[in-house]
Amino acid sequence: MSLTDKKFLCGFILLQEDFVEEINSRTFLWEHEQSGAKLFYVANDDDNKVFSIAFPTPPADDTGVAHILEHSALCGSKKYRLKEPFVELVKGSMNTFLNAMTYPDKTVYPVASRNDKDFRNLMDVYLDAVFYPLLYENQYTLLQEGWHYNLESLEGELTYNGVVYNEMKGVYSSPEAYLENATLKALFPDNCYGFESGGYPDAIPQLTQEKFEAFHKAYYSPENAYIYLYGDMDIEATLKYLDDEYLSHFSKTGTVDSKVKEQKIPERTQEVEAFYSVGSHEDTKDKTYHQLAIVTGKATDVNLCRSLKLLQSVLLDNENSPLRRALLEAEIGQSVSGDFESSLLQPVFSVQASGSEQELRDKFVSVIYKTLQEITIKGLDKDLVRAALNAMEFKLREADFGAYPKGLIYGLSVMTNWLYGGDPAEALRYNDYLEQMRQNMEGRYFESLIENYLLDNTHKAIVTLMPEPGKEEREQEAHRRRMAALKSAMSEEELQNIIAQCEELHRRQAAPDDEEALLSIPLLDRRDIRPTIEKFPLEQVQEEEKTWLYLPAKTNQIAYINLTFDVTGMPAELLPACHLLKGVLGKFDTERYSYEEIATRTIMYTGGVSFAFNAMVTEPGNPDKYKIYFSVKAKALMENLDKLYDILQAVALESRLQNQKRLQELLAEIKTDWDNSFFSKGQTVALTRLQSYHSAAVKVSETAYLTYYQFLKNLAADFEGGYAKVLSDFAKLLPILFNKKNVIVSYSCDEENQPAVKAKTAAFLDKLYDCQQQEEPELLPAPGHNEGITTSGKVQYVAAGGSFAKYGHKFHGAMCVLETILRYEYLWTKIRVQGGAYGATVHFDLNGLGYFASYRDPQLQKSLEAYRGLADWLEALDLSPRELNKYVIGTMSAVDTPLTNSMRLDTAAGLYLKNISEELRQQNRRQILEVTVEDLRSLGKVVRDMLRDGDICVVGSKQAIENSSELFEKIIHV
Repeated sequence: MSLTDKKFLCGFILLQEDFVEEINSRTFLWEHEQSGAKLFYVANDDDNKVFSIAFPTPPADDTGVAHILEHSALCGSKKYRLKEPFVELVKGSMNTFLNAMTYPDKTVYPVASRNDKDFRNLMDVYLDAVFYPLLYENQYTLLQEGWHYNLESLEGELTYNGVVYNEMKGVYSSPEAYLENATLKALFPDNCYGFESGGYPDAIPQLTQEKFEAFHKAYYSPENAYIYLYGDMDIEATLKYLDDEYLSHFSKTGTVDSKVKEQKIPERTQEVEAFYSVGSHEDTKDKTYHQLAIVTGKATDVNLCRSLKLLQSVLLDNENSPLRRALLEAEIGQSVSGDFESSLLQPVFSVQASGSEQELRDKFVSVIYKTLQEITIKGLDKDLVRAALNAMEFKLREADFGAYPKGLIYGLSVMTNWLYGGDPAEALRYNDYLEQMRQNMEGRYFESLIENYLLDNTHKAIVTLMPEPGKEEREQEAHRRRMAALKSAMSEEELQNIIAQCEELHRRQAAPDDEEALLSIPLLDRRDIRPTIEKFPLEQVQEEEKTWLYLPAKTNQIAYINLTFDVTGMPAELLPACHLLKGVLGKFDTERYSYEEIATRTIMYTGGVSFAFNAMVTEPGNPDKYKIYFSVKAKALMENLDKLYDILQAVALESRLQNQKRLQELLAEIKTDWDNSFFSKGQTVALTRLQSYHSAAVKVSETAYLTYYQFLKNLAADFEGGYAKVLSDFAKLLPILFNKKNVIVSYSCDEENQPAVKAKTAAFLDKLYDCQQQEEPELLPAPGHNEGITTSGKVQYVAAGGSFAKYGHKFHGAMCVLETILRYEYLWTKIRVQGGAYGATVHFDLNGLGYFASYRDPQLQKSLEAYRGLADWLEALDLSPRELNKYVIGTMSAVDTPLTNSMRLDTAAGLYLKNISEELRQQNRRQILEVTVEDLRSLGKVVRDMLRDGDICVVGSKQAIENSSELFEKIIHV
């Protein structure tokens, strides 16, 4: 396409046209003459089209107004007068992405779809939402999405509630949130980055309706808008639509001031101490964080940012990184990491050590400076830089972003430059940069970056975050006293007004949308959905005790390889050590390479190597029939395939695991990472624990979560006593895991490379162990029942569920549609809208298990009540043909997610391993597409039986769990 001859098109002035070779796309930069809206279009033949509209939204306080507005804009608009058009879209759109995100200085509203009609529908709802939201006439929007006083009676307790309020309580249940907040406030005391754009929980209730409206008026206009389009579309028709329907209704005012004020460089490094909560009786040893954060350059210097990101990776990201090694060897902390945050006008380079002590702060800083100074003198290891650059190039050229559309990721990259005045196309180019970096490696380019940006730079903050036992309990008690005092200072009339306001809010939340308003949301039809499944043409070959599964694909000379070893008969007592071994493989010296060399070679020659260990149900409908697999997942360019297998041979056959000091270091690092992230893993912990009550297979999977964390804690507490046993277990495990018998090789590559990939893989497998073992698994006992797992978090993850197979029910495709209905209707209303949780989910498994779960939930008992009321609600379900059609479309959106080459291989291999036939998949698809209201109502009995045993598992606030102790057979304090 060329629009060069059309300098003025549909109200838009063409400012720039380019061809970006790296993504084979032509780009166009326009500005809408009347409104001032900026628009960047990336044109290519990708049918997965993307639209986003972004607004610079710099906050001026900690109330989270930008975040609350992001939620609220999607709660009804002039054209779509519904409670939540966003939810209606999720229910009935074929979108491949639909969300909105708040950054420290901007808010982005992106959507994506492969269907032209659906794509236009998504655009229209989002544009109407941002420009004409109902928040001005409906003041209950702020009460629901932001905060409100909650009071049920004059005698009741006065509390705060609101979706964002509770979401941010969940965010600030993590020490990392306190660390980031303290760091940004120290680095940026005079601009917007010093404020919490998401909202600090104690500050959110300071947001008034007047300030809320004023923020929208200040920033949500086309004059302040950056519109991004990507993919194969009729761009002239799209520009005409944007002009006619929205942009021509606005005129530039010249009054919008959304530019981020640049923080002046301070004369000296800022030093800060902050605190986070741990349990009242929790040991605080090795629970301090240290962070050195440095402001480096400008986001508009795209290549400088890439170089600093590359430098961060070289210094800190792998086992051979010199700064990481120096800090670990100095015993500053048990885990060391780094980050380069480039989504700010002034990017931040940071070094963090966790699992440390307060008194090690000065040593932390001195080791960093000493190491960096030595590097500037002696120079960086060229192989390390070359390896990191190769890894960067592999990722850029592969452009595999998992479930996220390529166009979406490109668009978010563009925003980090464009919104600050940079050239948006520059963020998509990298060939010249890669070539320049290869030349720069031979000089002192990276050493000069260290000198100029990391050492000779006073724009820094040193933050020490320390554990404070009982902090959360004291703050909760102080909060209760404040709320009680606030309530006692209110008149009876004021309290009655709050009660009435809550009742009206709940009435509105529970009330159905007007039928006419619902009809305003355009829908696709079931006939727009293809009736047949996507097939994966696996070519299967059986050779002796090896199974070969080849998936043809155009992979641009990349080989994707999954080696799956059947370890079903391994002794159950080895499971905890197996999870540990999986985590440390490749991190010990081998006979030919040090672990540092293994790390460098892996980055240099592969696109990644990972290990996994899990149980898979092999008989659909029977959660107790399973196999246990250990798998190696890897990818590499064909020219590097020999080097990939050389690395795997060294790891599998030559690892020297007897190094006690090294194992203790790795154990401390893994445990510290679990300490730091346990609360954020809360929903997964709760769900695996809950399902393990009903499935032999999930009992095995659960050993990778709470059971594994307990194993790590116990081993770390008595390493000397447990080391010999772990080493013995490792010795038993290696021949079991890397056993040439009963191995399944699934691989994908260009067809001309298939014989070479198979031959090289076979040569590697022939070198592995030859181990005989039993074929039946050793069944594990249930780890517990109806458990409450306490943390220092402020909110909960509340899960309930059970086995419907136990009561004679079989999986039916209607369950997939029911998931969509419950997730965005019943549970959305009860758990999120009325309860104030961040979200809720539901799942019915092909294997006969099901669950309901809430996320960042302030209500424990009420969420369980909502689950218990679900069967009655479902048995009375009444849906119009249009509503049912909507839910079917929304369900198929998740079923038909576009897959990358890597995802296609994983999916195809997974179906094979789980014995899920094409016939069963086609049956389920047909049942989804042909579902009736009667099918859905009949599932009320399934839900009732699934919950009949009353099984629950809750992870979260110690106080909330202990206040409901009668619900649990066991309370576990982590």
